[in-house]
Amino acid sequence: MNPPKFVQVSFDVDKTLFREPALTRATRGLGIGKKWDAIDELYEKKRITLRQALLQQYQLLIGMKLEDVLAQVSKVPMMRNIRETVEKLLGHGLQVILCTDNPDFLCQYLVEKFGFRGFVSSKVAVKNGLITDDIEPLPDKRLGIRKYCAWMSIPLSKTVHVGDGLNDVPVFRVVGHSIALNATLEKVKRAASHRMETNDLLDVYKYIQSATLSAKSVN
Repeated sequence: MNPPKFVQVSFDVDKTLFREPALTRATRGLGIGKKWDAIDELYEKKRITLRQALLQQYQLLIGMKLEDVLAQVSKVPMMRNIRETVEKLLGHGLQVILCTDNPDFLCQYLVEKFGFRGFVSSKVAVKNGLITDDIEPLPDKRLGIRKYCAWMSIPLSKTVHVGDGLNDVPVFRVVGHSIALNATLEKVKRAASHRMETNDLLDVYKYIQSATLSAKSVN
């Protein structure tokens, strides 16, 4: 019996599952949109590092009720058939996780809503329903996925990563297979094993299924 080509699929969050950056959109309803955008602008102008940008943005959430933040997040448009895709991938024996620089509380929301089995993320603690100042950003998702795979004894070579942004490129380079989903930057498209455009996540499942089947037929 041939070993499976893939063991795990990891998904980026912003503009991969959500159609736009979730917390960026949520901050509009939370009254901190301008401050959030100002930090993004400093990062884009290379005045601060990504780690500094994430830390400063998450500090804007300190003291807010988690339920208020998630209420705004729930309004952000998402890809179609996320739960169906996760269930089908799990049905094929694949581990299905999130890999993002977003906070762990956002990942937990997605785990409960769609059935993901784990996540690699920034850490932003919540106590008694309030977001606290215990924050540990994850500016390098590649390091995060490496640690996670080592912890779970899952080879990076048997991991598929699905993403769209520049911070996905380092992950694309260390995993066995990568999919640039609705990516707009050429650098991201070039770095991926495969590229696709769709608003239905089931198309990602169909591609992974066909890739796995073709690998088995070759073996």
